Amino acid sequence: MAVAGTTQAALNPPTTLKARPTWQRGQDVRLNIVPMTLPSDPPLTSADLLAIVDSSSDCIQVLDLEAHLMAMNAGGMEVMEITDFSACQDALWPTFWDGEARAQLERALDEARAGRSSTFEGATPTFAGTPKWWDVRVSPLWAPDGTVTRLLAISRDITARKVAEQQVQEAQQALQDRAQILEVRVGQQERALDAFVRFTTQVASSTDLTELATAAGDIIQDAVDGATSGLYLIQGQTAVPLAFSRNTPPAVIAARQGGVLLSMPLVAEALTEGTTAFAEGDDGRAQSVGYASALSVTPYFRGDRPYALFATGTGRPTWTTQEQAVIDSVGHGLGLALDRAAQTQQLQERTASLDAVVAFTEAAGIEVDGLELARQAEQVLRATLDQVSVAVYDLEDGLWKAQVWSDDIPAEVVAAIRLGIPQEAPNFAEAAHSGVGVFVDGWTAEDDLAPTASDYGAVAIIPVRGQPASQLFTVGTAVGRAWTPQERAIIRAVGGALTLALKRTELTRQVLVQRDDLAVRTEELMAANAELEAFTYSASHDLRTPIRHVMGFADLALAAQAKNDPEKVKRHLGVVKDGAARMEQLIDGMLMLSRAGRQDFKPRWVMLNVVITQALQDVQLEFPAQPIDAQQPPPVQVWGDPTLLQQVMTNLMSNAVKYSSTRETSHIDVQVQESDTEWRITVRDNGVGFDPRYAGKLFGVFQRLHTQTAFPGVGVGLATVRRIVLKHGGRVFADSVEGVGATFGFTLAKPEGR
Repeated sequence: MAVAGTTQAALNPPTTLKARPTWQRGQDVRLNIVPMTLPSDPPLTSADLLAIVDSSSDCIQVLDLEAHLMAMNAGGMEVMEITDFSACQDALWPTFWDGEARAQLERALDEARAGRSSTFEGATPTFAGTPKWWDVRVSPLWAPDGTVTRLLAISRDITARKVAEQQVQEAQQALQDRAQILEVRVGQQERALDAFVRFTTQVASSTDLTELATAAGDIIQDAVDGATSGLYLIQGQTAVPLAFSRNTPPAVIAARQGGVLLSMPLVAEALTEGTTAFAEGDDGRAQSVGYASALSVTPYFRGDRPYALFATGTGRPTWTTQEQAVIDSVGHGLGLALDRAAQTQQLQERTASLDAVVAFTEAAGIEVDGLELARQAEQVLRATLDQVSVAVYDLEDGLWKAQVWSDDIPAEVVAAIRLGIPQEAPNFAEAAHSGVGVFVDGWTAEDDLAPTASDYGAVAIIPVRGQPASQLFTVGTAVGRAWTPQERAIIRAVGGALTLALKRTELTRQVLVQRDDLAVRTEELMAANAELEAFTYSASHDLRTPIRHVMGFADLALAAQAKNDPEKVKRHLGVVKDGAARMEQLIDGMLMLSRAGRQDFKPRWVMLNVVITQALQDVQLEFPAQPIDAQQPPPVQVWGDPTLLQQVMTNLMSNAVKYSSTRETSHIDVQVQESDTEWRITVRDNGVGFDPRYAGKLFGVFQRLHTQTAFPGVGVGLATVRRIVLKHGGRVFADSVEGVGATFGFTLAKPEGR
């Protein structure tokens, strides 16, 4: 049907469409659609064309000449929200329309009956009641004889376009209304902007709060018909006046000197809303001091905390919209100026603080002495600030005792602060426990139990070490002065720099101690690894040798017993016994070495001569038949563990006597040499000596340069000496001339600060 209505010229209209009972929406209305043949395309069948018509989203309707509804395509039923065509079959189509839309439809139907197509746009709801707009085309359907027998109506849903057009119209109207409002506001904004420009031009380079407030007051007075104003700074729960406009009556100034409570309704509203609040009429008059009827308050914040208020007032009962815009504008400009002033002040404070820190850092350099760092801080601070005195206190026995002080402090004050200020002195105690600086304006000497320091009227106390602090950095200035923000910033900065320098000093000390400990542990680890290698060798060689002897000669003894040869049995068992004894000696030596490594290290001051005397007595008991001539050094104290040092000296002297036992008399010479960092102890003998090329092997486990027959032993004594000396942070050494004698020695490190 859609094709029949649009391709009439191409298909010989009188023969293109025929009504026949094949396509139905009504019971007795059918159309015969003759297939269309094109030269280059395959012909479309009637079924094809009907499918195309049904798939159209337009509502395609066939009417008789009286406009009864005879047929409708599937897409049309969907858009018209018809579920059962029988409900509307044979109904007069014009009855679906109302008002002007129906009149338009009737005219279109008359045109189609006359053989002419026409279109119109109108509104009518769907069968489900959904309001919609339609673009409708009504055309005639021709019979073969050229007469109009049916009418074709195509309705297209244009609701979305109509809604959009309506929205555009509404938006245009809203824009017109908005433009009229903006014209009024622009006039108000122009005056407000003029006031803002005048104010910012007037205070372009000023950072003085009084000047800024006066300039804002001048603009308000001129732009708001003589209104008065004032700038207040918030202190606690009260806003205290800083400056008033030039036209403020003296009576108002006097009445406001006590400040404005933050709980006043207009102030509370401004602080809550974070913007300018206005009061008028009776409400304004009730909150004024009897002069104004209309009031305003503009709050200023730093972060979330309010710090200032700008208040205006006029004797008239109300504010105009334009006046409110001007007050808002000037208030905003004043806020920007106050922020700039605060930022400038902070920048100046930071610059001064940074200069002081740089000066201290340059002066301190790589200094690691705490008192010297405090002295450098004192000198920097006095060079930066005028007329200040500085002292640094350490907490000793419940008293703050001065360790460093500036040379301008009177002698009687120095004597008093060196004796100490009680730990519980209020401001000292607060600074020590709070961990932050305490600045006291209007300080008196009695405040901190320091009656001799009566010349000072302002004091700053900065904790610089520990928490609670064990060191305080104090600054004092003359009576009648108060600390300025810049002075406070400089004092805090120098105190902070001193704190960091002292922490650096402590960290440096800890690093040095850790480094030394690490070096000792590394050497101990290396020694332990070497001993482990020796033990492994011993387990595979030294210990297995006597075991092989025991096992071998035990077998020989059994064989001799089988042959009934008691002499051989006795001889073989003797070898077994010797091997077992040797194995026991080796095991005892390893246990002794292990105990030396595990024994706790408890250093203290030790008289070395007492240790040498005891070692000599032990050696004489070990070698009772050998004459010994021993030379001892002058009395000397060393730092070490007395028990471990006794083992070292006994082992070295026993070693000296053993290897000189072939001499008529064993001559032993013990010497001590002292330097700034260590003691060097040596034991020299007149024994057989050793080849110096093998000196490095002597301190290893089970390392021997002589046979067991010549000089009995296990080979762990010198290894034990080495392990103990390493625990003391020292080193071992040996030297010899073969056949003349040997010298064995070790060093002991001196403790720091002793």
